Amino acid sequence: MSLSSQSSIRILIGLFLSTCFLSAQAAVSASTYVGRGTSSDPNDNITVSINVPNDNSDSLFFHFTAPAGQAWAAFGLGGQMKGTLMFVTYASQDGNNVTVSPRIATGHVMPQHTDDVQVTVLGGSGIIDGTFVVNAKCSKCRSWNGGKIDVSSTKQAMIWAAASAGELNTNDLNARINQHQGYNFFDLNLKDATGVGGVPSVNSSSNTVVGGGPVDGDGHFRGATGFHGFLMVAAFLIVFPGGLLLLRVFEKVWLHWGVQSLGLLMTILGVGVGIAISKKNKISPNLTAPHQILGFVVVALGISAWIVGLIGHSIYRRTKQPAKIMKGHRVLGPLTLGLGLANCIAGFRFASNTRATIVFAIAAVLMLIFVGTVLFFNRRQKARKAAMNTPAAVNFREGQASAPSYSTEAPLPLYGQGGIPLQSYANNQAPPVYR
Repeated sequence: MSLSSQSSIRILIGLFLSTCFLSAQAAVSASTYVGRGTSSDPNDNITVSINVPNDNSDSLFFHFTAPAGQAWAAFGLGGQMKGTLMFVTYASQDGNNVTVSPRIATGHVMPQHTDDVQVTVLGGSGIIDGTFVVNAKCSKCRSWNGGKIDVSSTKQAMIWAAASAGELNTNDLNARINQHQGYNFFDLNLKDATGVGGVPSVNSSSNTVVGGGPVDGDGHFRGATGFHGFLMVAAFLIVFPGGLLLLRVFEKVWLHWGVQSLGLLMTILGVGVGIAISKKNKISPNLTAPHQILGFVVVALGISAWIVGLIGHSIYRRTKQPAKIMKGHRVLGPLTLGLGLANCIAGFRFASNTRATIVFAIAAVLMLIFVGTVLFFNRRQKARKAAMNTPAAVNFREGQASAPSYSTEAPLPLYGQGGIPLQSYANNQAPPVYR
C-alpha cells in the first residue's frame, strides 16, 4: 500500500472518529441555565449545565462558566444557603487553571469543604479568555450530609453566587473566600437532563433557562433588602429610644405614644418585607432561621407593650391613680428595645455582612450610653428638686419657725432669693415649690 493511500486512510479514520465524538457530545442530555452576572457587561454571564447519567450511579456531569475577573464563582444544588452542596471555583496557583472545591453551606456563613464529594476536573477546563470554564464529573453528589437532589424533578432548585473583583490564586480546597457580591436562584429540569453520561455541550442543549440579574450586588432586589434593614435599624436605633426620652425627660405622654406607635408600625412593616424577601428569593423560606424567629418574638413583645401602655394610661385618666398594669409596660418596653437591637445584629449576620454588623453594634452601644446618661442626669435633677420641695427643706432655707397665715401673705420668694424670716406652714397651706 502506498504512502498516499495510508495517509488517506488515516484521514478518513480521523474524520470518522471526530464525527462519532461530536455525535456523542450532541447526544448528551442536559438542562442549562444562562443568567446575567454581577456586572452590567452583557457578556458577564453565569452558565450552569447539568447532565444526569442514566446508569444508576451517584454521579453528575456539569459544565460551569463565570467571569474570571472576580475572586471566585460557584453554583449549588439547592434552593437556599443552608444544606446546599456548592462547587466553588477560583484560579489555581499558576493562574491558568481552575480549582473546584465542593463545599456544604450551613447557613449565611462561608461554606466548608467536604471530602465526601469528589470532583474530577476534565479536559477543556481552565481560565479561557477571561472566563472560568469548568467541565467536571462529580461523584457522590446526589445526596450528601444535610441535603440531596431529586434527579426526576422537573424543577430542581439551584443557586449561583459570585464574589466581587479580586484574585484568589490557590490550589487549596479549604481556601478562605470573601462574601459574595451577587447571587440568584433558578430551577433545572433534571428529568430532561437524564441520559447518556458526559459533559454537556451548551450549544446542543434543548432545555435552556434564561435568567435575569443577581439578587444583590447590582440587582434590583437590593432595594427591598435595604428597605427592610432601614426600617429595623431606624426603629430600634432612633425611633424607640426617642420615644422613651420624650416620656422620661419631657413628660409628653401622647407624643411618647405617637412616636412609639410609629416605631411599632415600622417594625411590623419591616417584618412583612423580610417575609416577602425570604419567600420570593428562597432565603430560608420556611422562616425557621433564628433571626426570623426572634423577629416574630420582638413584634409580639412590641404589640403587647403598646396594648398594655394604652390600657394603663386609660385607667390613669379615669381613676387619677397609677395602674398596676403599667409595671408590665415598664418591663415589656425595654425588653422589646433590647431584643430588637440584638436581632438587628443577628440580621446583619444572617446577611453575612460583617462590616455592617460591627458598625451597627458600635452605634447601638453609643446610643445606649447616650440614653442612659440622659436618663441618669434627668433622674438626678428630679430627685434634687423633690428634696428641695419638702416642708423641711423650705423651712431650712427660708429662716425661722413662726409666721402669720400663709394665705394672707405675699407669695414666698423662690429658692436663692432669701430675705424673709423663717415661717411655718400651718392650716394645710402649701409651701412654695422649688424650681
